[in-house]
Amino acid sequence: MKKIILAITTLLFITSCSDNLERYNVDPKNPIDVDPAFMLSYAQYNLAKQMGDVDYNANVSRLWANYATQTTYIQESSYDAANRDIGGTIWDNIYTENLLELSKAKATIATQEVTAAELPAKNNKLAVITILETYAYQYLVDNFGDVPFTEALDINNVTPKYDDDQFIYTAITANLEDAISKITTGADSFGSADLIYGGDMTKWSKFANTLLLKIGTRLSDVNPSEASRLINAAVSGGVFTSNADNPKFIYTGVQPYINPVYDYFVVDSRNSDFVATENFIALLDGMSDPRIDVYYDDNIAGGMVGGVYGAAGNAYDLLTHFNPAWTDNNVEPTTLLEYSTVCFELAEAVERGFISGIAANYYNAGVTASFNELGIGGDAAAYLILNPYNAANWEQSIGIQKYISLFHNAHEAWTEARRTGIPQLATAASNGVANPKRMIYPVEEVLINTTNYNAASTNIGGDATTSAIFWDVD
Repeated sequence: MKKIILAITTLLFITSCSDNLERYNVDPKNPIDVDPAFMLSYAQYNLAKQMGDVDYNANVSRLWANYATQTTYIQESSYDAANRDIGGTIWDNIYTENLLELSKAKATIATQEVTAAELPAKNNKLAVITILETYAYQYLVDNFGDVPFTEALDINNVTPKYDDDQFIYTAITANLEDAISKITTGADSFGSADLIYGGDMTKWSKFANTLLLKIGTRLSDVNPSEASRLINAAVSGGVFTSNADNPKFIYTGVQPYINPVYDYFVVDSRNSDFVATENFIALLDGMSDPRIDVYYDDNIAGGMVGGVYGAAGNAYDLLTHFNPAWTDNNVEPTTLLEYSTVCFELAEAVERGFISGIAANYYNAGVTASFNELGIGGDAAAYLILNPYNAANWEQSIGIQKYISLFHNAHEAWTEARRTGIPQLATAASNGVANPKRMIYPVEEVLINTTNYNAASTNIGGDATTSAIFWDVD
C-alpha cells in the first residue's frame, strides 16, 4: 500500500499537479477514489520496470537470453527458476501491479457518461488500456503458457482457472483488433498522464499495429494463415516507420521513477553480479559488430572476454562488464517494442510469402535502425557490407540480427530464440541443463490454487522449464 501511494503522489508531484495530494492518499484498488489516469501511469511504470529490470528475483531475461552470466550466485544462470520463485514475482508484478490497475481504470472509464463530442477521447482511453493489456497478457503467456485470463483480476477469487495459452492469444488478438478499430488519432486521450506517448494516439495506433505484427509473427509456424492475416492487417493499419515511434517509458530520475538497472547496479551496488558471456562476445567479435562497445565496457586490457555461461567462478574483475554508460544512467528509458524488430519481422514475412516486398531491404533497414537507436548510425553501411543479407539462409540472417538488436529487450530475445531456434542458446555449464522453454508457475499457485494449477500443469505437459509454449514447435 505504501508503495502504491508513494508512486501516485510522486507522479502528481512530477507532473506539477496543483490538486490537494491528500485526496489521493486512499486505496488505489478502488476506482471510485482514484483517477483512472493515475492508475494508467502506475501500470505503465510497473510494466516498464518489469521489462527493464535486471534483478534476478524478478527478471532473468538477460541471463536466459545469454547476454550475461552470473558471478557469485549462479542459480539463475544455471536455469534454476524455483530457488527464488521468480515466476511468483513476475506473476505479482504483471497481474497485481499492472493488469489489475488497468482493469480498474477501464471499469471506471467505461461507466463514465460522455457527450458525443467526448466519445472519441473515451474510446481512445479504453483503446490505450486494451493495448497495454494485450502486451501484458502476451508477456505472461510467453513466460508461462496457460495462465488465468477469463477469471483473472477478481480480487474475491483467489483460485481462478487457467486458460489455454493459444485461446488467450486468440482472445487478446480480438481485443486488440477491436481497440484499433475504435482509435481516433486526432482526439484526446490521457494527455500527460500517459508516460509513454503523452496521449499521442497516432503513436498508440502504430504501437497497436506493431503489437499485432508481433503476435502474427509468433504464430507463423503454428497457424500460418492467421499469421498472414494479422501481419497484413498490421501493415495496412500502419506499424512503426522509424525509431521515433518506439514506445519508451521515460524515467525522471526521482525515486521511484528511476531506471531499474540503475536502481539495481548503482543504488543497490549489485553491478558485480554479472559479466558478459563468451558466446555473445564471440558472436559480436566474429561479425566485427561495433554494438559490442555500446553494450559492454572495454574494462580489460587486450579486448573483451566473456564468462562461461552458467559456470561457477566467473570472476568479475577478470571479465567484461556491461557498459556503465547505460547501467549507470538513472533516466535511461525502457523501450517496450522497437522499430528494428518491425523491420526484421517484415523481412521474415516476405520470405514466408505473407507480404510482398524485398526481404534484404527490410533486413538492411533493421540493422540500420538498431545502429541509429544506439547512436552509431554512421557505422551501419560498412557493417552491412561485411554482413550482407543471405537469402539462401534467411532464417539465420534475420534471426541473428534480431537477436543482437534485442539486447535491451531481452525477454523478446529469449522468446524469439525459443520460437526460431536462432541462436542456439547455451546449456548451463554447472549442471548441463538446457535453456528453458518456459518459466515455472509461482509457489503460491501450487499451494493455494492447487486444483487449477494441476489442471494447467497437465495441459502444458508438466510445470517444468522443458514444457513448450504452444507457438514453440521448432
